Amino acid sequence: MAIRRFTTSAAMLALIAGIGTGSMAQTAAPAPGDLPAPLAGLNLGNLEVETKRDGMREIEGRTADGIDIEARVNMAGNLVEVEADGGALPQSLTDALVPAELRGQQVMGLFGSITEVKQRPDHIEIKGRQPSGAEIEVKFDRQNTLIGVEVDDAAIPADLIDTLLPQAVRDNEVIAQFDRIDEIGNRNGRVMVKGEDATGEDMRAEFDADGRVLRFGREDGPRGDRREERRSERGPGHGERGMRPGGHAMHGNRPHGMRPMGRDDGRPAALPANFDSVAVNQRLTGAGYTALGLLHAHGPRLLLDATNPQGEPVTLELDPKGEVVREMAR
Repeated sequence: MAIRRFTTSAAMLALIAGIGTGSMAQTAAPAPGDLPAPLAGLNLGNLEVETKRDGMREIEGRTADGIDIEARVNMAGNLVEVEADGGALPQSLTDALVPAELRGQQVMGLFGSITEVKQRPDHIEIKGRQPSGAEIEVKFDRQNTLIGVEVDDAAIPADLIDTLLPQAVRDNEVIAQFDRIDEIGNRNGRVMVKGEDATGEDMRAEFDADGRVLRFGREDGPRGDRREERRSERGPGHGERGMRPGGHAMHGNRPHGMRPMGRDDGRPAALPANFDSVAVNQRLTGAGYTALGLLHAHGPRLLLDATNPQGEPVTLELDPKGEVVREMAR
């Protein structure tokens, strides 16, 4: 029995040793030939490679200049993301991920250095810094069309604004309210604009391709102050809860159950004679708004509570034609 136990113990030791050897083989540093050429050519030190369950490899290493490089390589062996920490990306990595057609575009002249490139299924993202040190990010679609620019602590140059904004959007009076535009995104028929007004308050607006306002709002003070201001705008009879969330949608020539406000004689203020509530309801729903509340007139304005496409409770101000001219957070 003693000999049998000794034999079993010896076998277990051999098995454990074998397992340890296998584990070491799995974590051994990869040979340079196992990396995509742009990475292999950098002769990265402190190299680490981890293969995820989806087959994506995450690679980390350090250049001879002390810049930490992080990269992702798909199952086909193609670089899809690279990022530099502590400096700019080596030119070889930038060239490998940014097509020559993009490197020659005007917007790329804003970069003093490129620090990150990501290949997405439908677009490419390029991040870096301007010569001033301020951050910048640009996006191109797969047709090499510029679809987005975001700069930090600076305005987007006017010629790029003209490139990104359709004429119909540039003609909208809301654009004139921006004193500085520092972010534009133009995708899927919608145009998003962010920046500041003349007083330095943050502004944002979203338009459709025809220049109609889909969303519009300002960050004009502490949230509590804005909430009190909106309650006073809605007039008496509205408590902190405002109108009933998820209230009746609009039907016919006037919202079902609507009790317009704004007249001093107690009679409801009339909607514009040609106001088509059904069409407005359909347009807002198509733009992604949900939980449409009760439309009511307040002086010359038409107000409607809703939930915007981002899931935020908002109050919409409509013009007499039912177009959104302002979106206010609730």
